[in-house]
Amino acid sequence: MGIKKQDKKHSQKKEYSKDSFKPRAEKKEYSKDSFKPKAEKKEYSKDSFKPKAEKKEYSKDSFTPREEKRSYSTEESENKFDGEFKKKERHGENRQVPKPRRHVEMKICGIHACHMVFKKRPQDIIRAYVTENQLKEFTKVLKYCADKKLAYRVVTDDELERISESSHHEGVCFLVRKIPTVTLEDFLAEHEKNNQPACVVALENVQNPHNLGAIMRVCASFGVKAILLSQAEAAMSGAAYRTSEGGAEWIKVISTDSFEKSVQAFRKSNFKVMSTTSHTGKSLFEIEMPRKLLVLFGSEGDGLSQQLLKAGDNLVRIPSTGHVESLNVACASSIILAEFWRNNMK
Repeated sequence: MGIKKQDKKHSQKKEYSKDSFKPRAEKKEYSKDSFKPKAEKKEYSKDSFKPKAEKKEYSKDSFTPREEKRSYSTEESENKFDGEFKKKERHGENRQVPKPRRHVEMKICGIHACHMVFKKRPQDIIRAYVTENQLKEFTKVLKYCADKKLAYRVVTDDELERISESSHHEGVCFLVRKIPTVTLEDFLAEHEKNNQPACVVALENVQNPHNLGAIMRVCASFGVKAILLSQAEAAMSGAAYRTSEGGAEWIKVISTDSFEKSVQAFRKSNFKVMSTTSHTGKSLFEIEMPRKLLVLFGSEGDGLSQQLLKAGDNLVRIPSTGHVESLNVACASSIILAEFWRNNMK
C-alpha cells in the first residue's frame, strides 16, 4: 500500500519528552528536598532562621545604639571648650592658655586696672592669673573666683608675661568680657533731656594706646562722660586699660564714621563745640565754659584737620611760655578738662 502524500503543509515541529508525546513544560528549578520551586535566597543569622536585622552600631559599654553625631552651635562648642580647659587648669603642668574671643573678651593687666574691674563689674571676670608676690593683694579676687567656680592660677613672672602678652603686667592679669561701645544716638538721647553738666572728648587720629589710656585717666578724674573715636578698638586694648589706671572703667566709648556729622549731632543736642590748637585762637582762660561741651583734639603731629578746626564754636589754645612747641595731647586735655571741672562740676 503506497504512502499518501500530505496535502497540508507540515505543522511546526514540537519537542516531546522521552516518556510522552506531550510538549515539554518550561524548565523549572527545584530544591533538593522537594519539587516546589526554590524560594528567593534570604540571609539568616547564625542563631535563628529570622532574616538578619539591619546592622546597628553600639557603644562599648552598652547595647544601646549610639546617638547620631551632633553638630554643636558656636556657643555649645565654647562651653564645651571652657569645660575642657577647667579640667586642664586643675591637672597637669603643661596647661594650655586659651586665647580670648577678641570681639567679646580682652585681657587686662595692671594692679589698679584689675582692682577697678573687680570693684565695678566682678561678674565680667572670666579667669584670673596672679604671681605669688600679688597673692596678698588679690586675696578677695581669688576668693570670689573660688566661690563662683571661676578658673584662676598662680603663675611665675615668665608665665604671666606669656599669658598677658605684656612685660608690664605688674603681677596680675584678668580675662574679662568687653564693655560694648555706645552709639551716638543712644548717648545723645540720654543727655539732651537734662541740663546736667556733660563733657565729651573727641579724638581725631589719636590711636596710640598709651596716649588713649592717659587721656581716659584724665577724663575719669574730671568727670568726662565719654570719648568719641573713629577706631574704638584702640581705646579698648590691654595697654590702654593698664595706662588708664582704672579710668577706662568710667568712660563710655562712642564710635563714629564721620567726625563732621557727629559734631553736627552734638550741636543739635545743645552741646557747644570747642576746637583746640597749640598756636592760634582764644586763650582758654578768657572764654566761658558751657555746661555741655564737646572738645575736639587732634594728633600730636598734625593736630586737628581744617574741617574740624572750623567746626568749633570756639578755637582755643592753652597760653604758655612758648619754650616748647606744644604739649602732649594727654597733658593738653588735662588742662582743658580741669578748667571745665572748675567751672561746672567742682
